[in-house]
Parts: sequence; structure tokens; C-alpha cells
Amino acid sequence: MTPFSLGLRLVVRGSRATRVRFLLMVLGCALGVACLAAVLSIPAVLAAHDGRAAGRTAQKGPTSGALLLERKDPFGSRPLTRVFVAPPTRGTAPVPPGVERVPEPGEVVVSPALRELLAERPALKAALPGAIVGTIGPAGLTGPQELYAYVGRARAQLSAGEAEGVLGYGSRWVSPDEAAIDDGTVAPLRFTLCCLVLLPLFVYLSVCVRLSAEARSRRLAALRLLGLSARDTMRVSAVETLCAAVVGAVLGIGLHLLGNAFVAPTGWVGLAWYPADGSASAGTLAACLLGCPALAYLAGRRHAGEAALRPLAVRRQARPAEPRRWPAALLILPGLGIVTTYCVLGVLGVHVEPSALTSFLVPAGALLTGAGLVVALPPVTAWLAARVAATTQRLPLTLAMRSHETAPGAALRVVSGLVLLVYAASLTQGVLVEIDQVSRRTAPSQEYAVPFLEAPAEQRAAMAGTEGISGHAVVAEVASRDGEIVSATCAQLEKFVRPGTMRGCVDGRTLALHDPVAHPQDTRRPGSTHSVELRNAAGRAAGSARFTVPEETVTFSVAQPSHLSSAVLLVPPKALPPGLHFADAKLLLSGAPEPEAVRATLDRLAGIAPTAQIDPVGTVIESLRQLEAVKGLLGAGMVLGLVIGVAAFLVSAADRAMDRRRRTATLTLLGIRARTLRAAQCAQVLLPLGVGIGGALVAGRLAESSYLVTGGGAVFWDGEGLPLLLLSGLGVLLVAALAALPMARRHLDPAVLRRD
Repeated sequence: MTPFSLGLRLVVRGSRATRVRFLLMVLGCALGVACLAAVLSIPAVLAAHDGRAAGRTAQKGPTSGALLLERKDPFGSRPLTRVFVAPPTRGTAPVPPGVERVPEPGEVVVSPALRELLAERPALKAALPGAIVGTIGPAGLTGPQELYAYVGRARAQLSAGEAEGVLGYGSRWVSPDEAAIDDGTVAPLRFTLCCLVLLPLFVYLSVCVRLSAEARSRRLAALRLLGLSARDTMRVSAVETLCAAVVGAVLGIGLHLLGNAFVAPTGWVGLAWYPADGSASAGTLAACLLGCPALAYLAGRRHAGEAALRPLAVRRQARPAEPRRWPAALLILPGLGIVTTYCVLGVLGVHVEPSALTSFLVPAGALLTGAGLVVALPPVTAWLAARVAATTQRLPLTLAMRSHETAPGAALRVVSGLVLLVYAASLTQGVLVEIDQVSRRTAPSQEYAVPFLEAPAEQRAAMAGTEGISGHAVVAEVASRDGEIVSATCAQLEKFVRPGTMRGCVDGRTLALHDPVAHPQDTRRPGSTHSVELRNAAGRAAGSARFTVPEETVTFSVAQPSHLSSAVLLVPPKALPPGLHFADAKLLLSGAPEPEAVRATLDRLAGIAPTAQIDPVGTVIESLRQLEAVKGLLGAGMVLGLVIGVAAFLVSAADRAMDRRRRTATLTLLGIRARTLRAAQCAQVLLPLGVGIGGALVAGRLAESSYLVTGGGAVFWDGEGLPLLLLSGLGVLLVAALAALPMARRHLDPAVLRRD
């Protein structure tokens, strides 16, 4: 019988426990490969998004050809793009990707998401003049949720100064506002996902392919003692491991495809894509179908080699060799050296500019530190267990420490996933802090400007009273164009300025306005007059109003940019006759500045006035979309890392308990109480886990601070996130302690004890 057939027979015709173990190995590898494929598909999704955006970029040409005018407006928190196309004077217009033909004047071609939105909001049709005659295909859209339209117009209907000639479509580069994620954010995102998912995934796959390592080593040692050669013994072990890994990899690819098809169009991670974009590429298939079996073979080779070369020692359970310390030193010392150096530079106040060198050293230092943290656990905890066992007088603690001292590598499989999870969580927190610095709006409020002509009085009243809006005012540009007039009460004006900066405001009086921060020189001109045209509710001219700048002045300070920075006059709302308003007036609204609040407020305002041009002052909708995508991907990575870490702990803890059944039964037969055994089991898990989490918190904070120091932001030390990490570490310890309690039972299995 060949080693291959013998290995297959042991897998297929083995005992029930063997088949269950093989099934668990397959399912564990499948979950790990699915997570790996999901992470590896993210660059392909981003590349497909940017590739289609570049493919529809217009190539400029002479104005005698087809004309094109692009308008991008925010519809809530989503950008709405309208491309107006006019036919050329002669010939045919180039056809954009995803469109069967260029719409004629009076025709509109829309994206599927925009067609659905038009069915829900018929008023939005006013922004798309013409009849809808087609739908844009996937080749012309960056994602299934994009709001995009091509509107056919006559050449005379397009502004000659704004419309541009177009020769064709397609470009090698994508504009920054259409990119899925900004180029400067891709590198830290990739680095964080590697630390958050790939490091725990490596540990998890190693755990899965080494399930019941002690029982399998004893079985291989028995085959070796029966006359099987050392090489054939290694091959028998490889057959079982590789079969589980290959079947698990194939199932994992299938799980990834199913999950990708379900999640892709939903936009749950802040980015929606077509399922074909996230399907497994050739590189992903190679990494999963070849890398997983290779990792499985390397992980199982050590124990198989020990059984093949020292079968008697394995059968008699001789004490394993002490763990080596030099691999941990080779990994952790360079990593800690790199991150500590940058932390010292931060303490000294040295500002390190982001560069190609820091982009390489900081991720390398973080990865080396994380890997060294795991490799250093066995020698460190074995030394600590020996010291504790020599000094303690408590039986549970003595049993736990002596057991861990003899086999520290077994506990490593149990706790390494959770340790890496805590370490990666600290790094992720640093990336979120850095992104928040870049995207954070320093203003105390967010302004929204809505032209009066685009929203009737009912809609303006509903906007002012909607959730998320704290204040409202009316602004209008004066005829001399040297400033703006604001119509509001003192309480309404206070909602737009920095807290505590407004002085001298009196309701019911016309007052001058001055911002000494924005205009250090006094720009007031008391006695000068400003004439403003008026309109009625129907938008028709209704005369004008003249206001004189008084001596009394309201001083205030606003954060830039703001419509109030150029305001010169405050007019009471009752100063105008009923039913009249300023010409070219805008309704100015104030809300919370946080990105989540801005997105929610924009969506509510768009629901009230679908066709109105709502301008979030100082905020770019594309930046909000990219920020949401980055946070969504990081959130998905944290969920995957959490699943992998918890799964690795549960699988390895259960496997460790099964390996210790004979030892537990022996101790029970000797009279050790179940309470003592549970306490020993709990202590044996908490010792390496506590040491590992403590090291992960310290190393993670150093790695996080080194990233912040080299990120170019103003924040070097993230003190606000430390309590959350400490609570997370304590929660992990508590869950691990509770999970270890049921592993020690009083039941005596004769089959386990008969060998002793």
C-alpha cells in the first residue's frame, strides 16, 4: 500500500473522531480562505471602479464637433452627475461607454439607480429635461448605486463658454473626485487590512491544519514503529493535511463568491461594486488554492517530522524541547527599534514628513513587531510559568504553570489569534485618527445654502424645521458686491458663529457686521447705503429696499469658509414687507459638522426639495463618499479580524481540551476535584493571554504612535482611544476565562485511561 492510499484510507475509513476532525479542518480552512479572498479582492474592486471612471472621461476636441457639458450636484449625500451632450455640426457624436447610442435632443439615458430614484422622487425629473429612452450599462458606471445621466440637448441650448468639444472617451488617468479612494489613503488602508486580517488569518490557518496535533502525532509514531519509513510517514501526514487544505480552499473560494454576490450591490462597506469586480482573480486563486495547502504542509511538517524521527518519545510523551528565543529576537527587536525611534522623534517634537522611506519602514516595523509578539510568547510565558510554579502554594496554579511550562507552544495556538486582534485594533485606531484629522471640519457648525428660486416657501420652511438643522438665516448679495446682507434674529445669527464670539447684537435693529479675524482692517463704512432688489413670492420684481450702515456693530467670528465672512449688514426679518424677499436670496441653514451628521442632513434636505441646489459650504460630497468607503472597508476588516480571532480561539481551545482529556482523566482519577481542574485550565489560558494582551497593548500603542508621527497630522498621541483598548483587553480576558471553564469535566472515559 502506497503512502498516498494509506493516508486517504486513514481519512476516509478512520474513526468517527478522525472524520469529525477532518471536517473541522476543512471548514476552518474554508472560513480562512474566504476571508483571505475577500481581502485580496479589495484592490481589484478599487481598480475596476477607477478603470470605468477613466474609461468614460471625455477627450477634448474642437468645438465644431460634439459638445459636452458636465454638471455635478449633490443629491443628499450622493453625487448626481448630469452630462449634457449636443450633436456635432457634421458626422456622428462619439458614443460613451455603457450607452448604445448618444441621446438626441429631448432624450435622456440614465443609470439604473437613477431610474429607481426617479420612480420614488418624480420631482427630480425636472433636472433631467427629456424622455428617458435607455439605461447606462455597467461599462459606463463606477458602481450599481451611481446616479449618472446623459441628457441630449441642442447646440444652442448649451452655454458656449462652458461646453467643450469632445473627440471620444477614455483616459489612462482618473480624476481625483471620481477615484474610489484617494491615492494617499490606499497605502495606509492596505497596510491596516494586512495587520488587521492577514496576521490573524495566518495564525488561524495554522491552528486549523494542526487540529488534534498530539493525537495525530501519536498515530504517526505508531505507524513509524510498525515499520513505516520516515519519508513515508511524512507523506501519510501530508496527505491528510493537504486533502483538508485543498477541499477547504475550494469551499472557501465558493463562500467568497457567494458573499461577494450578496454584499457587492448593497454598499454595506461604504462602497458598492458589481459582483464581477470582486470575483476571484488569477492571483487570488493562486494565493488561495496554492498558498493555503503550502501553509498547511509547512504547519504540519514539524509535528510529523518529530513523530517520524522520535516515535518512542512521542508515544511516551517525552517533554518537548524548550522553545527557542532567537527567532523572536530576530523579529521583534528590529520592529520595536523602528517604531520606538519614530516615537522618540515625536517626543522630541521632530516633525517627520511622509515619504517613501516612512511608507516602507512603518508598515515593516509594525508587521515585524506583531509577528515577533506571537513568536516571543512561548519562551516568555514558559519562563514566567516556571517562576510562578516555584513560588506558589496553590494547587490549581501549580498544575496550570507546570503544564504550561512543559508545552508552551500548545497555549500559543489558543491565545495568539486574540493577541493579534488586540494589536491590530490599536493600529486601526491610529489610522482612523489620522483619517479623522484629514477629514475633520474645524468649524463649530456646517452651513447649507439653498437658493430661494429653487425651493418654494413651503419647502424652505420644512428645511428650516427638519431634524439636524439648528439655525437658519437669509443672505443676499448687495448691489455694490462688497458684501452680503443677512436677515436673521440675534439667536439665529448665533447658531452660525463660534461660541462666545458674538458681541453687541440687539434684536429689532439694523446693525453693522464685522469679523475682526477674517478682516483685521475695519471694513465698516457707517453712513453708507446699500440698495437691494426685492421680489415677491412668485419671483417677480417688487421694487427695492435701501439700508444705511449704522454705527452700532455686531462683532463675531466664523470658521472659514462661510457665507457670513463677507456679511456687512444684519437686517431684522420684519424689516421687509410681508411676502417679499431679497432678490437672489439664499436660505442659509446650520447643522452639526460631523461627517455622519452632514450625510444624514443632506439626505433629509434632498427628500424635502429634490430639485433644489443644496450647497454644503466647505464640504465636498466626493470627499464624504471616499471617507465613508475608507471607514466602511476598515470596519469590514475589523469584523473579519474579529471573526478570525474568535474562531481561532474557540477552535484551538476546544482542540486543546480534547488533547488534554487523558491528562484530565488521570488527575480526576487521582482525586483532583473538578473545581480545581477548571481553575487550573482557566489559569493556563489566562497566563499567556494576559502576557500577550499586555504586550499587544504596549507594542500596539508604539506602532500606532509611530504611524501618527509619520502621517503628517497634528496628533501624535491618541490618548482618547486608550480606555477603549484597555476595556477591550479586559473583555477578551473575561471571555477567554469563561470559555475555558467547560473544558474540564469529571467524566472518566475508559478508552482514554486504558493505556495508563
